[in-house]
Amino acid sequence: MQATLAAVRLEAAATQDGLASLMANVLRATAAGNLPPAVQTAMQQLMALHIATDKTPDAAAVKNAMLNSGLFTEAMLAAGMAPADLKAALGQLQQAAQRWLGKAQANAQQSGAPNVPPPVRGGAPMAQYPAQPSLPENADPALTATLLANGSEAALARETLMQMASLPEQNKPGETRWMFDVPLMTPHGAAVAQMIVTRDHKGSSPDAPDPVWRVGLAINIEPLGPVRANLALSGDHAWVTIGADRPESLDKLARNSSWLTDALTAVTLDADIAFQSGAGTPRAYGSLVDRAS
Repeated sequence: MQATLAAVRLEAAATQDGLASLMANVLRATAAGNLPPAVQTAMQQLMALHIATDKTPDAAAVKNAMLNSGLFTEAMLAAGMAPADLKAALGQLQQAAQRWLGKAQANAQQSGAPNVPPPVRGGAPMAQYPAQPSLPENADPALTATLLANGSEAALARETLMQMASLPEQNKPGETRWMFDVPLMTPHGAAVAQMIVTRDHKGSSPDAPDPVWRVGLAINIEPLGPVRANLALSGDHAWVTIGADRPESLDKLARNSSWLTDALTAVTLDADIAFQSGAGTPRAYGSLVDRAS
């Protein structure tokens, strides 16, 4: 089983790419307005899974983003449900684009170097800034279908990697771990945040007997730029750390942090909130290297 998982991981890592680059091409293809109905429907289903940034998302929106992330697609299928989540929408777009052009032709042109590195277990969350479309304006149908098919295939491979990174470890029974991307619609185009949610099987020490929930969030949208937030929750106490690469963004977040304090107080949580500057955590690649070859 471990050998099979390693082979799947390496194959997915070689073909994966970020969702933002696909969505940039989807937006341009939608504007062209010359798509077959099946492709147009598949793109609309994918676009409907975005969170708009023109208003503050509430807890229900974040919960729906996790449920629709594609982490639970196979579990829903096994339960007899028809998922309408991100993974299902990507699969429908890939199939529709391939049928439009033909699979052999659709795979003839590869998408080139990935825009974002692959997700790995233990790595920090990585945000995707709104990408520029690789689809030219007034592109012919063959190129449009090719880029949509290849882009959805790359995004599906990334979904597989996040599902694998969310599997529980054998030596940590009962641990919860979810890594997933959150599509965002911004004035600058489609961006992607990433969240990692974990929960310990039991308390980390006798002084903290309750299981600890941890949430990591990375986002990169204007005018703030790259921002990271980490939250740990044990019992009725929360520890929050917020970081930003741009000093002016960090200052703005710190000055306007009262809403966070009020929100935590409203749910009877005592909280320690800290702000830190500096670049993001280095990315980890080691677990994707095939050291046997």
